[in-house]
Amino acid sequence: MGSPNIAIVGNGNLAWHLSGVLGDRAVVASRSASASTVTYQALAGMSLDAVFLAVPDNRIAQTSEELSGLLPPTLPVFHTSGATPADRISNRFCHRGVLWPIRSLRRGEPVTHWRDLPLVIYATTEPAGQLLRRLAGDLSDSVTWLDDRQRAQLHLAAVFSNNFVTALYEIAFQLCRQHDIPFELLLPIIRHTAGSQDGQRPALRQTGAAARGDSATMDRHLSLLDQPEYQKLYRDISHLILQYRLSEHDPHLGRDANDDLEDEGVA
Repeated sequence: MGSPNIAIVGNGNLAWHLSGVLGDRAVVASRSASASTVTYQALAGMSLDAVFLAVPDNRIAQTSEELSGLLPPTLPVFHTSGATPADRISNRFCHRGVLWPIRSLRRGEPVTHWRDLPLVIYATTEPAGQLLRRLAGDLSDSVTWLDDRQRAQLHLAAVFSNNFVTALYEIAFQLCRQHDIPFELLLPIIRHTAGSQDGQRPALRQTGAAARGDSATMDRHLSLLDQPEYQKLYRDISHLILQYRLSEHDPHLGRDANDDLEDEGVA
């Protein structure tokens, strides 16, 4: 067993996952030592190739500043945030960068296929970039270089396609529970819709009452919602769907709103 050559600073979800996939190559550090971590000061005596800051976004600057008094300025330091620029790392370090996994990660839920997990990387210097490409390539077959601006935009897009979608699932769950309907009945359509995305415009696959311009069905849906915030959300999203209808490709154009079409599903 060789000595660790990568330090992971932090004790949250991403630190747990990185330490698991890197195995013996990694040592986890925190301010106070524990059974599974060493202190920041202990890193000063190690021969490290890189440091990953797996800490909350608002602690990247402070943590890197603390480490800059302990570690050599030539040591590459990378954070793991999708939304934070690389220059939030202390400029006392010459080689800075980012490695961001595009996935919601939870401690205790191992990633079974790291090779398929998209990683976004960026570095401020060529040596740091070469090292980051090699480290990311050791983990995944899907590695993409995006600058700070591009990565922030992708992070925003991920919020819409992941976090907001989960909030909509919760609304569906609550609506089912209020009427003693098993939420599990929706799982096949949820999986089918997510699995049908192929990189093309999702609007091309949009179905449902709003896509058909079926105002009668939308009015019935609104009458079933007794929470004003849900009614507003229904109206706002339906308006967006109507805006995204594509005149040259939309399969709903020219259809009668009352047509009983198989591809409309439950909507």
